Amino acid sequence: MLVLLFVVSTFADQVAAYVGDEVILESEVTQYSTYLASDPSSQRAFSDARELRKYVLDELITRKLLLREAEVESIAVPVEEVAPRVDQMIEDIKSRFPSEVDFFRALQQAGLTIEDLKANYENTVKTQMIMQQLVQKKIARQIMISPIAVKRFYEDYKDSIAVVPGRVKLSHILLTIKPSEEELKKSFERTLDVYRLLMTGGDFGVIAQEFSEDENSRKRGGMLGKIKRGETFEEFERIIFDLKPGTISQPFPTRLGYHIVEILNRGQDWVLLRQILIKVEITKGDTLRYEKLTRELREVIKKGADFDSLAALYSDDPTIDIGEWYVEQLTPPYKEYVLDLEQGEVSEPILTPYGYHLLYVKERIAQKSMNFEELRDQIYQYLYQDELQKYYTQLVEELKKKTFIQIFDNPLL
Repeated sequence: MLVLLFVVSTFADQVAAYVGDEVILESEVTQYSTYLASDPSSQRAFSDARELRKYVLDELITRKLLLREAEVESIAVPVEEVAPRVDQMIEDIKSRFPSEVDFFRALQQAGLTIEDLKANYENTVKTQMIMQQLVQKKIARQIMISPIAVKRFYEDYKDSIAVVPGRVKLSHILLTIKPSEEELKKSFERTLDVYRLLMTGGDFGVIAQEFSEDENSRKRGGMLGKIKRGETFEEFERIIFDLKPGTISQPFPTRLGYHIVEILNRGQDWVLLRQILIKVEITKGDTLRYEKLTRELREVIKKGADFDSLAALYSDDPTIDIGEWYVEQLTPPYKEYVLDLEQGEVSEPILTPYGYHLLYVKERIAQKSMNFEELRDQIYQYLYQDELQKYYTQLVEELKKKTFIQIFDNPLL
């Protein structure tokens, strides 16, 4: 990331590539690279900045080519069709995190706001929809998948594709490790010291850079930017949306620590603000205390107590049922705890960065084999998408051949 940031400052206006009579600027490459590197939903890894830049340039060139071709074919996408897809993508990403707070914490750690994420996805979704229409118009009608091909694929690969692995339906209790009263008091006193500096005329931005423990906003003088309702966790919103522009809040607690915020501006459903965050330290004693509580809950469940009732009473995550999972696809450390559990059994306490979990197997579904009729539609779609990808690649190569393209190296990479 240091390399990328250095490139931004030095080569922001340099041309990275020509695509016909259009240009791709180095700033575009860097912006998309930074987005890929910090996107909390991205699962793509790159060995170095040079490999990342090569991938990004190829993506941007392909987009330019397809969008140019879409203009020729008079293909467009109404704005109102983009927003619902973007909202769904955001919700899908949120669902991959244990809680909404963890989602916003990941955004914060990546130096992104929800608006940054939406802006990137709006551009991506609109481009994808246009390209899909182009592919449908120019390619899809050429693809024919015969019933014989579908049947042959099943017979050739049924030993692997027809086997449905065993699954489990899980519920959980999450006990977030909370600090002791002593640590809360220490952090509150530190926050009060900072608040007194502000009340005696200290500059909020300067004090935030000096004392705030939110590493991302600290670098920007505490600036969080514009936040809309529903974009951060409720206990934080409850305070910030009750404040008027130009006011500095009294210190208030959330699960992240103690906050002091300054409201710079606001609209009907948004506020522009900056903050100072003082975190509360979690000690070894706190961890041991919550481990003990988790083990006590496990023993009560093993003796026959209703899991859902205890979860409703004790869990810090309101979502008790966490879905159906293939056992083999569970990631560590969860897999090793669930692997040998039978239906109705509860796991040992599991320590993760979010706290202590207890996993409860509500239902265990045995491995089974699917017949041809059950798999026919899925095989057809797989073969269709495979052919579609081949034609898509061919279309892109044809567009590259008939378009002037020149790529420039970045000497800093």
